[in-house]
Amino acid sequence: MSTIEYAQRLLNAGELEEAELEGILQGRVTEQALRSRGKKVDVDTHPARTAMLMAAKTLPNLGAETRYYADFVELFVASLDRFLHISCVLSPVPVSQEELAERHHVWGVAQHITGDVSMVDGILAKEPVFLALASKYAGFDLTEMNEDAVDALEEFINVVNGLYIVELANHKMEPDLEYPRAAENVIPHGSQQLALRVYTEVGSFLLVLSTDAFL
Repeated sequence: MSTIEYAQRLLNAGELEEAELEGILQGRVTEQALRSRGKKVDVDTHPARTAMLMAAKTLPNLGAETRYYADFVELFVASLDRFLHISCVLSPVPVSQEELAERHHVWGVAQHITGDVSMVDGILAKEPVFLALASKYAGFDLTEMNEDAVDALEEFINVVNGLYIVELANHKMEPDLEYPRAAENVIPHGSQQLALRVYTEVGSFLLVLSTDAFL
């Protein structure tokens, strides 16, 4: 088990504060140090999925979307590692609409999955984190919010969703993908919306899921 996975399990169990995640994600805290606290947590081989499901409990009318959201979150976490080479920990506490409304100078990219499933997923981040994520995907430093930076994260979200619709197709569904969209100063207002805070070594951002467009 990795340090990050163990940290996610501790966070889900309420045995870790979100303020401690920066040191863990930047490698300043080891798994051994975390285990030395003597806290026992349940075995969980899908802690990121568990965090999402904990957050989703605040949406009382979320039905079949719960599984779609959870499946996507697991794929998204794996894709951050695979394509951006960064680790992450998800907060099990959703971001409220009030907090979303207070965020300023935020850039967002999102994409709509249509067909048998209607789901929109996207990333919201302040400029420094947006650029850091875009740089990780592009493989070179992007220092300005320009077309190259936006294109990089649009391509990333398109790749993740491309993998996701393959999973849906394997379950006998017929999904389609619209083109990714990007915007500045985004305050999402989607149906069945769930906003998750994602902590990484390059900073935190929001992963937003809904059943219709929010950009």
